[in-house]
Amino acid sequence: MMKREAQISLLQKEIQKLKKLVYLDALTNVYNRRGFLELGRNYFEQSEKKGSAERRKAGSYFERSEKKGSAERSEAGSYFQSFREDTGKRRKNGITSLALIFLDIDDFKKINDKYGHRRGDRVLKQLAKFLKLTLRKTDLLGRWGGEEFVILLVNASKANAQKIAQKLCQLTARTKIAGLHLTISLGLIIPKKEKTLAIIINKADKLMYQAKKQGKDKVITL
Repeated sequence: MMKREAQISLLQKEIQKLKKLVYLDALTNVYNRRGFLELGRNYFEQSEKKGSAERRKAGSYFERSEKKGSAERSEAGSYFQSFREDTGKRRKNGITSLALIFLDIDDFKKINDKYGHRRGDRVLKQLAKFLKLTLRKTDLLGRWGGEEFVILLVNASKANAQKIAQKLCQLTARTKIAGLHLTISLGLIIPKKEKTLAIIINKADKLMYQAKKQGKDKVITL
């Protein structure tokens, strides 16, 4: 019996290792593109459900206002259970709004050319760690590829999302990352009628390139 339990425990550890390989970026230890998209879509769907539920609540309220004596309105709320967090624990949170940041390290090629790819890798690792420490625990951070990162801000108003994006931009410029001064350009989008997470990411990516064209080291918001 003990031998069987030990085998099960070993198998579970191996499964966790495999999950880590599938969903986490090996260099920075944040979500890779696949992990971010899978969990991000879960967040987005739950946010959409919450919005639909709230609209149904509002509609039923006005119907009752016009027709007295109708049945009491049922509570509407949508919750999600995050299947993967950095602590490895599952938490249940209600999602009411989302905002997405797409960021890119300015002139990263120059860093690689001048200091070598090993130093460039250190920059990526330390920036990912810095972003993770600066963001809220509820936010979702992923490496999109190369020197690009994506962040999903959970339950942040437009004003708060803008503050967070500006804070990331300003703190990065003031902080030595792997012994270097660097800046980032950010595109911030507050989803409105977008139907998929992919559309939102694409729009945020375009905003980030606008920030590059306008001199870098800044946030462009839609």
